[in-house]
Amino acid sequence: MLNLSSFYLKKFLVFFICFACFQFAFSQKEGAIWYFGENAGLDFNSGVPVALTNGQHFINEGCASMSTSDGNLLFYTDGIEVWNKNNQVMPNGTDLLGHSSSSQSAVIVPHPGDVNKYYVFTVMANYHLSYEEGLNYSLVDLSLDNGNGDVVPSEKNIELVHITEEKLTAVKKSDTEYWIITRFYDTFYTFKIDINGINTTPIETVIAPALPGALDKFYGINSQIGYMKISPDGSKLAVAFLDSLYPFANYTLGLGGVYLYDFDINTGIPSNPRLLSDFYRPYGLEFSSDSSKLYVSTGFAQLIPSDPSSVIYQFDLDNANIQTTKTTVITLPYSFYTSALQLAIDGKIYFSTIEDREAFSFPGYGSGFMSVIYNPNADAGNLNINMDVISLNGGVGRYGLPTFISSFFNIGFTYNDTCLGDTTEFLLNSTDPVISAFWDFGDGNTSILENPTHLYALSGDYTVSVTVTTASETKTETKDISIYETPIANLPTNFEMCSPVPNSEFDLSLKDAEILGGQSATEFGVTYYPTFLDAENATNALPNLYININAAVTLFARVYNVNNPNCYDTTSFDIIVKTAPELHTVPDWTVCDTDLDGFYDFDLSQKDVEVLNGQTAADFNITYHETQADANNGVNTIGPNYTNTATPQEIFFRIENTTYPECFETASFFLEVVTSVTANAPTNLEACDDDNDGIFGFDLSTQDVQILGTQTPTSFNISYHASQMDADNGTNTLSVTNYSNIAPYSETIFARVEHSANPDCYNTTVFDVLVYNTPVLQQVANWQVCDIDNDGVFSFNLTEKDTEILGNLNALDYAISYHETETDAQAGVNGIIGMYQNTSNPQQLFYRLENVGNPTCYITDYFSIEVFNTPTANTPQPIIACDLEETGRQTFDLSIQDIEILNGQNAANYEVIYFGTESDAIANLNPLNKLAYVNATLQETIYARIQNVGMESCYEITNFSLLINPLPQLSLDEQYVICPDSPDLVIYAGTFDSWVWRDNNGTEISTDQNLEVQELGSYSVTVTQITNGVSCENSATFEVVSSGAPETFTVAIGDFSDEITLVINATGIGTFEYSLDGVNYQQDNEFSVFPGEYTVFVRDVYECRILTEEIIALGYQKFFTPNGDGTNEQWHVIGADNYPGSFIYIYDRYGKLIKQLAPNGTGWDGTYLGSPLPSSNYWFRYEYDNGKVYMGHFALKR
Repeated sequence: MLNLSSFYLKKFLVFFICFACFQFAFSQKEGAIWYFGENAGLDFNSGVPVALTNGQHFINEGCASMSTSDGNLLFYTDGIEVWNKNNQVMPNGTDLLGHSSSSQSAVIVPHPGDVNKYYVFTVMANYHLSYEEGLNYSLVDLSLDNGNGDVVPSEKNIELVHITEEKLTAVKKSDTEYWIITRFYDTFYTFKIDINGINTTPIETVIAPALPGALDKFYGINSQIGYMKISPDGSKLAVAFLDSLYPFANYTLGLGGVYLYDFDINTGIPSNPRLLSDFYRPYGLEFSSDSSKLYVSTGFAQLIPSDPSSVIYQFDLDNANIQTTKTTVITLPYSFYTSALQLAIDGKIYFSTIEDREAFSFPGYGSGFMSVIYNPNADAGNLNINMDVISLNGGVGRYGLPTFISSFFNIGFTYNDTCLGDTTEFLLNSTDPVISAFWDFGDGNTSILENPTHLYALSGDYTVSVTVTTASETKTETKDISIYETPIANLPTNFEMCSPVPNSEFDLSLKDAEILGGQSATEFGVTYYPTFLDAENATNALPNLYININAAVTLFARVYNVNNPNCYDTTSFDIIVKTAPELHTVPDWTVCDTDLDGFYDFDLSQKDVEVLNGQTAADFNITYHETQADANNGVNTIGPNYTNTATPQEIFFRIENTTYPECFETASFFLEVVTSVTANAPTNLEACDDDNDGIFGFDLSTQDVQILGTQTPTSFNISYHASQMDADNGTNTLSVTNYSNIAPYSETIFARVEHSANPDCYNTTVFDVLVYNTPVLQQVANWQVCDIDNDGVFSFNLTEKDTEILGNLNALDYAISYHETETDAQAGVNGIIGMYQNTSNPQQLFYRLENVGNPTCYITDYFSIEVFNTPTANTPQPIIACDLEETGRQTFDLSIQDIEILNGQNAANYEVIYFGTESDAIANLNPLNKLAYVNATLQETIYARIQNVGMESCYEITNFSLLINPLPQLSLDEQYVICPDSPDLVIYAGTFDSWVWRDNNGTEISTDQNLEVQELGSYSVTVTQITNGVSCENSATFEVVSSGAPETFTVAIGDFSDEITLVINATGIGTFEYSLDGVNYQQDNEFSVFPGEYTVFVRDVYECRILTEEIIALGYQKFFTPNGDGTNEQWHVIGADNYPGSFIYIYDRYGKLIKQLAPNGTGWDGTYLGSPLPSSNYWFRYEYDNGKVYMGHFALKR
C-alpha cells in the first residue's frame, strides 16, 4: 500500500479528523453507487464510502453508474455491457459501442419525459481510426424485465457523431433538460435532451485547439485520450489532451495540455478557450464541489524510466489569472501514477494509483485502495490528502472511474416547484455542518431555515441567495430562478357532428382557442389525452388529427407553460357522433302508359326500401317533396299515392335521423310514363365455323339495328334469351358480344326489347343462329411429271388432286374448283374444266374448296405443276486397269465416265449416279462412292443412272465393265553366281510380249528373252504383257556375284575321351561352310562329337565346290552300368575296330588285369571269371596304330 504521509509537504490531519467526525450532506444520491476497475465498487449512501464486492466490471477505463435520488442502484455499464441492479446483464444489454479502454466510455442521463427511461451515451476508444464508431446512444427502459430494465432494441447504438475523441460529459440545464457534450479535432458537439427525448441535431462549436494529430494514425490516437468535465455549477468546461499537437515550438511525445472554457448553461456553447498549461500526459480532471477549483492528474502510463513522475495540480478558478495559480498538491513516487479524479456526493475527490513494476511495462498494476482529497474546495496550501486509505476489499482500481452528470455534485442549493401558485422548496446542499443559513427569495421575503419553502405572488425572474455559515467558513450562493405562470384550462364546447359511421377524424387543435380563452398561444401550449391520468402525467398524447373509437367519448386537454411544462391545468370535453343517413342512388321510376294519357298513379312508399338501402327503418324517417327547397326544409310532403303532373317529373326525398332530425340527406329521382315497344324480326345470323364443332361465338348485338328499326336506341335495352319464357321474364340473358350456341349448327334466339325507363314495357322477336363447317386446309403436294418428248408441256387431269384437297372431308358436302389465278379462286369464277395443259413451266394453279350449304365458308390454296425432261443414258467405254499393287483391288474415280454417259446433255440439269447392281440403280439405292470406288473382283459390271436433278424419277440406266489386268510374273533369283568350275552364266526371263534388260547404271543392254552375263554387278529386267487390249508391265532386279572354292582341308581330332573335338582347317579363297552330314552346314569350323566314324564336308557359300573326307574319332565311355536294363551294359574303346591290330587291357584299382578285349570283339560286361565286380573305378591301356598307347580310367556303376 502506498502511504505518502512521510513525504507530504504539508499535513492537515487535525482538519481531517474534525471534518470526518461531523460531515453530512443534503445532496441527491444519483451518484451514490460506483462500480469501476476490476470488480471494484463503492457505496456512499452512509456518508462514508463502503467497498462493494459484487461488481461485474473488469475494465481499464471508462464506466458509468446510476442510482435513484435515494441512493438505490438502478444499473451500471462499461459502455459495452449493461448490468441491472441485481448485477445481471440486461436483455439486449451487450455489444454497445463504447470501449473498456475509452477514457470516458459512457455516461447515463435520465429521460426528462419518462421516469422509467435512461439514455446510455458511449464513445469508442482512440482506435477510432479503425473502428469509427464515435458517439452513440442506447435507451434503457426500467419498466421492462419485471422492473429490472432492458435495452430497447429499436433504440440501441444509434449514431449521433461518426468520429469523436474519448471525451464525454453531461450537465443538467434545468429540471427538464440536460446537455451532452463530446468533441473531435476542433469541434464541440452539444446535444440537448428534454421531455421529448434527444434532439439529434447537435450544436456545433468550432473552437481552439485544433488538433491535427487527431487525424494522424500514430500521434493522433493519444491526443484523443483524457477526461472532459463540466463544473458542478455548469459554468466551466475543462478538457485534458494526453498528447497534443497544438502549436508548441518544440513538440515532444507525451507533451499534452489542459484547456479551460466558459460554458453557457443556457445555450450549451463553450467559449473563451484558455490553455492552462502544458503537462506531461495529463489524464484526469475534476472540479471541486463549489466549482472554485480545478484538479489535473498527469504522468499517465509511464512507459520508460526517464518519464517524469505523476503529479496532481490545482488551479484556482476564482483568480483573475487562473494560469498563474497552478500549484502542485501531490507528487507520486517514481513508477507510480494516478487514475482519473472523481468528485463524490460527499464533496471529496477520489482516485487510485497504478504502479509500473516490471521495467515500467504498460499497463501497470492497479491498487486495491482508494486515495482521497478531503477538502477540495480549499486552497492548495490548506488541502488534506491521504493515500490508499480506503480498502476495496479485493477489488482493484484501474485508470478509470465512473462518469456522472456533473450537476449531481453541485454544492449550493437546489429548488423545486416553480409554478405560480405552488409552494417552492429550497434545499441546501453542504458537505459541512451548517451553523446558520440566511435566505433571500428576491421578492423582499427572507428565511433562516436550512430548507425553507416560499410562495411567490407573481410570476417572473427572481435572484435568490443563501448565506451559509459552517465551522470553517461563511459563503454566499446566488441563483436566478424563474416562477412561471400557471395557465387556466377553460371548458370548451363539445365536438358534435353527423356522420354515417361512428369513427370520424377530428382536428383537436380547433379547440385550442376555446380552451386558452384569450391566453397567449405563444406562452401556453395545448395537448390532448385519452384519460385524465394521461393528461396529468403528460403521457400518451393524442395527435391533433384524432379518429374517435366510439360514437361518444370524453377527451382531456392539458394547457401548459411552454417554458415550464410542469405548470399546467386540465379540462375535458366530449365528442358526440350522431348517426347520419347514408345517401344511395335511387333509380328512376318508369311505367308503361297503358291508356296512352301520359299519367300514372304512383305509390311513392315503394321507393322507401331503395332509399334506405339496408339501413334500419326504425332509425330514419323518409318524406317525398316536389321541390328541393321543400325537401331541405322538411315541408310540403307528398304521397304516398301520387299522380304525376308531367313526364318525366323529378321527385325529391328527405331521409333523416328519427332522434336527431338535423342529421339528414336529400336526393331525387324521376317519374316517367312511356309508350309501347316494337321488336322487329331480324334476318338469321350465319357463321363459318373455325374449328368445325358446330359452335361459334356470335356478336348478337349486330342484330340490334334490325330489331329496333327506327326507334331511338338510347331509350331501349335489348337482351337475348334461349327461350320465349326467359325473354318474357327478362331473365337468363345471353352474352351479347360473344355468345356461343349450345345446340351445334342451328339454334333459335329470342330477343327482348324493353324501355330503358321501365323494363315492364317490352316486346319480343326471334331469329336463328346457323353454323356451317369451314373446309380444313390439307397438305397438297406439288405435281411434277416426266416429259417423254422433252417439250416442256404436259396434259394434267386436275381431278386427280381432289382426294388430296378433300382429305377426310365428305365429297358430297364440299365442291372443288381449279383456277389459274388466286383472284378467280377467291371469287369462285373461271374454273378450269377437263384436262389442263400447262402454259408455263413451272406454273401455280389455285383451288377453291367450299361448303355446298354455304359457299361463303371456303378456303383457297395453290399447288405447282412442273414438267421435267427425261435424260438419255449413253453407254461408255469399259474401265481397264493394271493391278499395280498386285492386290486385286484398286480405287477408281467413276466420275470420269460422266462425260460419255451425258454425251452433251447439260450437267447442271442432270446427275450421274453409279450402282453395283441394276436393281439398285432402278430403285436409286446403295449408290457407289463415285470419286473413290474400290472394286471387289477383277471383273465387274457397273450400272450408271442419269436422272433429272429436279425430279429423280425422270431417269435412264446404262452399264459398263470394270476390268483389272494382273501384272506379268517374273521367276528370277535375287542372286546369280559365277563359279570357278563353270564361268559361263545365261539368265532366262520367261515368255512375255517384250523384255528390256538394264545394268546397274540403268543402261539398256538387251531386249532378248535371255541375257548372257559376263560381268559381276546389279541388273534389272522389265517385261510387258497385253491383256484386254491394255499393256501391263512388271520388273525384277538381281545381282551377279563370283565365288572362290576350297582347295584342301585337314581335320584335327581332339584327345582320347568320351567327347571329341574336331577342328577343320580349309585352304582356298572365299568364305567356307562346314558339315558332318552334307546337309546342315555352319560357318564355325569346330565340332564336338562322340567317338566314331564321320564324313567331313567343306564348301564355299555359293556352293561352287564341295570337298569331303572320312575320319575316325577314337574314344571311350566314362562309365557303364551292367545292370541288365539293356543300356550301357558293356564297356569298349569306341572306334577300336578301325585298328584291327590294337590291344585293350582292363585293370582294377590295384593294377590287377581283369580283362583283355579284341578291337573288333564285344565289350567288357563288368565280370571277372563270371562273377560281377563291384562298383569302382577301373583302368585301361590301349595300344594301337603301330605303337601308340593311351591309358585312362572309367567307372562301373551298379
